Amino acid sequence: GTGAEAGTAGHAAGGVWLGAGDDAAVLEAGRLVMSTDLTVEDVHFRRTWVTFAEVGARAVTAAASDLAAMAAAPVAVLISLAVANREAQSVLSELGDGIREALKELGAPLVGGDLSASPGPVIIDVTVVGSAEEPVTRGGAQAGDELWVTGVLGGSAGAVRAWMEGAEPNPGLRASFVRPTARIEEALWLADQVQVRAMIDLSDGLAGDARHLAAASDVRIVIDSALVPVHPDLTGDDARPLAMSGGEDYELCFVSPPDVTGRRAGEFEERFGIGLTLVGQVEEGTGVEIVGGAEEGDGFPGGFNHFSSGEG
Repeated sequence: GTGAEAGTAGHAAGGVWLGAGDDAAVLEAGRLVMSTDLTVEDVHFRRTWVTFAEVGARAVTAAASDLAAMAAAPVAVLISLAVANREAQSVLSELGDGIREALKELGAPLVGGDLSASPGPVIIDVTVVGSAEEPVTRGGAQAGDELWVTGVLGGSAGAVRAWMEGAEPNPGLRASFVRPTARIEEALWLADQVQVRAMIDLSDGLAGDARHLAAASDVRIVIDSALVPVHPDLTGDDARPLAMSGGEDYELCFVSPPDVTGRRAGEFEERFGIGLTLVGQVEEGTGVEIVGGAEEGDGFPGGFNHFSSGEG
């Protein structure tokens, strides 16, 4: 095969030389970007909330979001599954439907993986391989830069909050949890069109992930909570705290020099159909400061973990 098999090979430096079927796949690529993401039943999802097709698709998307965070084009995917023997046929069939759908959207082939029996919970491990001549890291932010986010925030956490309270979430919030988007094309466009100094995908929540950017860049980030784009279906006093600290939105959070991204925001929104919002500034110092009324302690301090205590 050639790079054409990767789907987004126009952006990539290589592709798949040998796919699934042998002892291992063989890739031909320049600078490889790799990440792995684990999805565990009753830690990351509950089967009473979502279908296994949704779980399979979401697992692929969550892993692929790490490629978006580094402005890498997808090249290949590997997936390992562990399922209880008693339900293997039905669960694997459903998972496969969702995985195939997500891989099609991603435009990258499945080149390998493994299958095992599980003593209980369903486990999905997705490894993604991407290619980027100049990967965007977390470490390039400079004092004076601006902090931007794509899309709207808090939807996924809002769905989990509803489920935890025994309610069925609003369809828009539910979709945020089960059908997030890996912002691959958006990241590639931004890296090409805007001077993106540092970037991260929002898996731990804006407050927590901004702390990762600040630490990697050795700067201080000040976020104005009044500017943060809240998911339109979030209502009530917890809407803005959920948008600040709720996790697993998989939007992009990036830093660029002053007055650069703003000039292209309209073009971005027209091209991709989602917002691009200035939410903060970079200063000299360390850590993250939140201004604008919603203190970090109002939500989930330092980042959101849906099931940190097992039963929430």
